[in-house]
Amino acid sequence: MTVSNYRPDIDGLRAVAVLAVVMHHLSATLIPGGYVGVDVFFVISGYLITRIISREMEEGSFTFAGFYERRARRIFPALFTVLAVTLVAGYLLLLPSDYSATLRGALGTLFFASNIVFWREMMEGYFAATDAALNPLLHTWSLAVEEQFYVFFPVLLLLCFHYFRRHIVLILTGCAVVSLVGAALLVQSKSVAVFFLSPFRTWELLVGALLALNAVPALSWRPAREAVASAGLLSVLAACVLYDDKTIFPSLAALAPVLGAAAMIHAGASGSSTVGRLLQWRPVVYIGLISYSLYLWHWPLIVLTRYAMGMEPITAYIPVLFAASLALGSLSYHFIERPFRRGAGMKRKFAFTASAVLASVLAVSSAVGLVRGGHAERFAPEVSYLDAARSPQVPFINCEAQPVGSSSCTLGQGTDKPTMLLWGDSHMLAWAPAFNESPVTRQARAVLAFTRSCPPMLGIDNAIKANCRTQNLAVKDYLLANPNVQTVVLSAFWSKYFREDGPLTATAGNPPAKGTEAAKKALASTLQWLRDNNKQVVLIGPLPVFDKNVPMALALEKAFGRRHLHSTAEEQMKKNVSYFEVVGVAQRGAGGGKSLRFLDPIQWLCADDCVVMKDGTSLYRDSHHLSVAGAIALAPRLYQGLINAPVEGHETQPAAVNLNQVGTFSVSADFKLLLNK
Repeated sequence: MTVSNYRPDIDGLRAVAVLAVVMHHLSATLIPGGYVGVDVFFVISGYLITRIISREMEEGSFTFAGFYERRARRIFPALFTVLAVTLVAGYLLLLPSDYSATLRGALGTLFFASNIVFWREMMEGYFAATDAALNPLLHTWSLAVEEQFYVFFPVLLLLCFHYFRRHIVLILTGCAVVSLVGAALLVQSKSVAVFFLSPFRTWELLVGALLALNAVPALSWRPAREAVASAGLLSVLAACVLYDDKTIFPSLAALAPVLGAAAMIHAGASGSSTVGRLLQWRPVVYIGLISYSLYLWHWPLIVLTRYAMGMEPITAYIPVLFAASLALGSLSYHFIERPFRRGAGMKRKFAFTASAVLASVLAVSSAVGLVRGGHAERFAPEVSYLDAARSPQVPFINCEAQPVGSSSCTLGQGTDKPTMLLWGDSHMLAWAPAFNESPVTRQARAVLAFTRSCPPMLGIDNAIKANCRTQNLAVKDYLLANPNVQTVVLSAFWSKYFREDGPLTATAGNPPAKGTEAAKKALASTLQWLRDNNKQVVLIGPLPVFDKNVPMALALEKAFGRRHLHSTAEEQMKKNVSYFEVVGVAQRGAGGGKSLRFLDPIQWLCADDCVVMKDGTSLYRDSHHLSVAGAIALAPRLYQGLINAPVEGHETQPAAVNLNQVGTFSVSADFKLLLNK
């Protein structure tokens, strides 16, 4: 493989990668798999860095100081500028929770550990304080992966050159295989870790490294180059179009963009091709040249624009945001990147010292902001109070890891065996405080059995929760083994499962039902099984669901005076048509509701507009989960439904519910403490 000083076709490939990422972030509908552009970047980076390092090692001129000086000149100037601008803009726009998350991202970026920061935050899923997609520094995770790779890779390569030169390709291939196999084995159970963490991404950089070390024979025959380059481009473009957020990625699915990028790089190194000439078209090469700056600037611009608009769709602004991203990327390249990268007058000591000083200033200012709670003093107390509702304490959250029937997950104050089972996903967990405070469980007791993203249905497989069927079978076994449990209450995020593109697949049938049909069959058969086993079933219907985080939207309304939330009962009913069809049939089959009682939170909360706040407190902790305050506020309605009788002293309209005094029973001190936080 011939080594040249400059490969314009690689800059063209950079353009393909960065445009895929930018367009995906602007519109995931337009380019649903555009996130694979990052994987293309990894291959390019591994190839170029290995080519430089290996050449210097062959010549005996490689030094770690020289290598890291080049990295500092290449990475830091534009990165520090983007960090500084983002932190200033975030101070002006972001609520305390989001600004704190941004400050954590900034610290992670400065120490090349932002991928670990975002991995830890996204591991919390439903229970995360903020939405990582609203962090203007989320995209820096890929820089962290690369820089972590460059900590150990030069050392490994140097050792191989000194002691195992004849086996370099074999050693790196073995490392790549281990990384890929690890990703493939864990992507289902540890998907967030596989996406963000370096050990599961290393193989992508090593594919590029192997190309640079001539692990693949050159393509001297022109038709072979044409075929390989064309197949590579088609593979990358197909992934951009055919992959989406449901694709199991990375892991084996990443082979398409990674090998596609490798094919184009290898074909270009061997000689000319039609694809190579397309990639060398001057406008394409120019976008590749500015790709690093373009990548850095585009995401903060998109996120901060969305935030300034109150989380409204940015569809109408896509052309403007795209043009602005290109303009910022171009200016950053010409006036920040190039001068510092090529600054011959800037000596190595100055480059390292200046980098350390700037990094320290940014790190200290970020740390101070975190200590001050995201500078919450910028907003009125009621704004900060609503914003804080996004990161609540969630009672009984540890019950997910407990066996069904665990004493620590038994609600109520009685001493007898439990007579009620609360079965569902995280929506049932959200209702748990209301059950725990209800007179129903003052004497009797109830077992809480919940699993996130797992609906209380028998006979289904769940694409987003591999152990869902096992968990539901454990509930079934518990019910069969405990005849004292007479009442089973079901609650779930129903609209999530009753969709044509929903995650459920029926375990029976040929072919098995999927999506909405699977959910309808599973819920109907589960209700029938419960009735056949003489259980009184209480079915809690869907909560009103919003397309925005409720406490966040309420805080933005208070802070900036724009209304961001509005919905009606009719709108909410339309989101759950298929679910209500099953409920209607089940109620008729239950003989007028004698063994099936249906409770409808939509009717409780939506008279004219749906109620989301009472006395300055959000009834939700995100877009679709009740807060503790919300659960307690609806406890009288829940109690009324459970005993099938009116609650003394309460109006029928949701707005009449008092958060501090619910019906004829009082809220315990522990839950009053949670309500006031």
